Amino acid sequence: MKVLLIVGLLAVSVLASHHSSDPTKDGEHFKGKEHDKKYDHEQFLGKDTAAEFDELTPEKSKEKLAKLVPKMDADSDGFIEENELKDHINFMQKRYVNNDVDRTWKNYKAEKIVDGKIKWEDYREMVYGSADGAGQELSPEYAKMIARDEKRWAVADYDSNGALDRTEYGCFMHPEDCDHMRDIVVAETVDDIDKNKDGTVDLDEYIGDMYRPDDYPELNGKEPDWVQSEREMFKEHRDKDGDGKLNQEEMRDWIMPVGFDHAEAEARHLVGIADDNKDGKLTLDEIVAHYDTFVGSQATDYGEQLQKHDPAEL
Repeated sequence: MKVLLIVGLLAVSVLASHHSSDPTKDGEHFKGKEHDKKYDHEQFLGKDTAAEFDELTPEKSKEKLAKLVPKMDADSDGFIEENELKDHINFMQKRYVNNDVDRTWKNYKAEKIVDGKIKWEDYREMVYGSADGAGQELSPEYAKMIARDEKRWAVADYDSNGALDRTEYGCFMHPEDCDHMRDIVVAETVDDIDKNKDGTVDLDEYIGDMYRPDDYPELNGKEPDWVQSEREMFKEHRDKDGDGKLNQEEMRDWIMPVGFDHAEAEARHLVGIADDNKDGKLTLDEIVAHYDTFVGSQATDYGEQLQKHDPAEL
């Protein structure tokens, strides 16, 4: 059960990694001037699934992707337009979240689900081993996880009755998908990145969250070009009041921007990458030619659909 908790927390931590949510920018898909396909793969597949796809041959990936394309073509005109891609990405994302929530919800003991709801104490007991912590000796890290979960639980409890129904539990597990969870997502992200615990995120903390020199041993300590681009992004766009650090409001604009449609942005990104003849829509050939971008996109349901063999199942 502790795995369920970690999965839920990871859903938020992903938002803070290389997250460039300015709708006028496409910086999240680039490092310096080069398209960062690894970002797409890890952002939309997750590192584990991305690693699985690294084992597929290009031929196999293309073959499986080609079977999916007709399902994306809502009007069956032979082209994939941006709105079709956006609708498909939205559908896949909702299905992924719903399946994830269903899978974890069903793992809880039946007697703990009363009238379709689960209480915090019962959740805590099943996940952490005790309903109230009595008799437990917890490490600081573990205690922090419980405290964070309890705060998130309280916000997800939309009707404040002390228990979560299936919908509220979905917001607990995937707070990034619920508008009323916006502030808790920001607070958790700040807590993760804010190393000096002053309640804000300075430039060093901002860069440190996304760049670690050990990940680039071939550069011998020299920063990749994209890191300087992120420094400029911080100064020119993130830090709106120019005080050298991101406050809660600035963090909210970065992590959970109001009115920013991630599915639309991803669809636009994919069309921009694969539309070789620049006619504003994609053909099967164009999509397959850029298979390495698409297998890392929400358009393929975190890559899970490409693992299927029967196109009728797609």
